[in-house]
Amino acid sequence: MSAEPEFTLGIEEEYFLVDCATRDVVSDPPAAMLTELGALLGPQVSPEFLRSQIEAGTRVCAGLGEARAEVRRLRGTIARVAGR
Repeated sequence: MSAEPEFTLGIEEEYFLVDCATRDVVSDPPAAMLTELGALLGPQVSPEFLRSQIEAGTRVCAGLGEARAEVRRLRGTIARVAGR
């Protein structure tokens, strides 16, 4: 009998950047924000084709608990940096 295949998963999310005061979509995000996110999260975050969006992706995860923790970490870091 052969062993069951080992499954992994990853989650990718895209976020629209919104101005906190006007609630308008930001058409040109600050370069410093993207630089800081890159320094903190490396290749897990990147600009999207639409400049008002950024993309975040988890590492390869062995299960849902690990994926959930990764998403929380990514969302928290992005929200903290973008909030400034």
